[in-house]
Amino acid sequence: MGALDGIRVLDCSDPKGHFAGKLLAGLGAEVIKIEPPGGDVGRTYGPFLDDRPGPERSLYWWHYGAGKRSVGLDLDSADGIELFLQLSTGADVVLESCQPGRGRPFDPVALSDHLPELIVLSLTPFGQTGPWRDHAWSDAVGLALGGPMGSCGYDNIPGTPPIRPTEHHAGHISGYFAATGVCAALYERQESGLGQHIDISMHECMGFTIESSAPWALYEQHPLIRQAGRHAGPQPTEPWQYPTADGRLINIFGMPRSEASWLALVGFIQEHGMGPNLSDVELLDGRKRQLGLQQPTVAMMLADIAEFIAAHEAEEIYAGAQAAGAAWSIIRTPDECLADEHWRSRGFFVEVEHEERNRTVTFPGAPYILSETPWTHGVRAPMLGEHTAEILCGELGLGIDELGALIAAGVVR
Repeated sequence: MGALDGIRVLDCSDPKGHFAGKLLAGLGAEVIKIEPPGGDVGRTYGPFLDDRPGPERSLYWWHYGAGKRSVGLDLDSADGIELFLQLSTGADVVLESCQPGRGRPFDPVALSDHLPELIVLSLTPFGQTGPWRDHAWSDAVGLALGGPMGSCGYDNIPGTPPIRPTEHHAGHISGYFAATGVCAALYERQESGLGQHIDISMHECMGFTIESSAPWALYEQHPLIRQAGRHAGPQPTEPWQYPTADGRLINIFGMPRSEASWLALVGFIQEHGMGPNLSDVELLDGRKRQLGLQQPTVAMMLADIAEFIAAHEAEEIYAGAQAAGAAWSIIRTPDECLADEHWRSRGFFVEVEHEERNRTVTFPGAPYILSETPWTHGVRAPMLGEHTAEILCGELGLGIDELGALIAAGVVR
């Protein structure tokens, strides 16, 4: 049984809310994806199975739709919105992502007022109020305006612009806040018996996650320097990434703080006949090996370390550094992550049966392990309108002829 077992969510969101709905489904909620009769736009996102596009072949949809059910319903029609309101009376949560002035099919605040026990979450680019509330949005726009993009880039290639992190990054950050907000509102409802409207601005979620960039800007008004593979800061810091003998990269996140760990790391390097300057007595003082201060001792230390890394293979360096207590790692590509022995030992990857294609597909699994209410990956992503008849006829009491008429009119799918 999941943590949200017995909770029903009507997910009317577009891709901005797909991850939030996935998290709620993983916690055990019954998430019903309300899709336009033509299908959620996420079904058009690649990559596709065997590189052949199609609404049931999107691997994006397979991932974000897993564990959900699908009802095809036109919320821009009078009959469609009436059916949606009937479904809402039996729901605990409605998730929507339409901007206030961009033709949304229903007013989330009015819905919240109409059904006082319902939790209505609006996950929109700039929130329900403010001068930007209806500005156009993309994931890249969110990262650019909210600060993360301005903190990411290269200092080793002069003149390069800021860069964005991975695709759907803003949606993922906001999705975590959305799922947390729903859980908090459900918890509060146990006391008050009342739902509430949750107004989440994705723009504000971005600003909440820019780490040290915010205090430097707010309190010091200090411009930040974008730095490759490390934090943006008010002054240059030494590089953290170094090439290995086998063409990979090692990321060194600082030096060991304790003397014992430092000596263990030095011993690992010197047993290979390298790193003579690492025995300098000054480096026994942790402050003298602290990165970011442009100290001569650090420059000498890093020159020896870079030479050692360049002469050895990544796996050997990673194993030895970790054994010494150094927070060093290999920078891996996504395909290398698929072979991660640690993930596999913890059962991170899950196998999901796609019976309609007579195949089993491997998916990333739980982001956390709850001992009493385990994460539920659930079944494969639903086909468009797969549960329409089951829910509209079985729960709302529509007759087969009524359903047929609504399908013919393009109201349901």
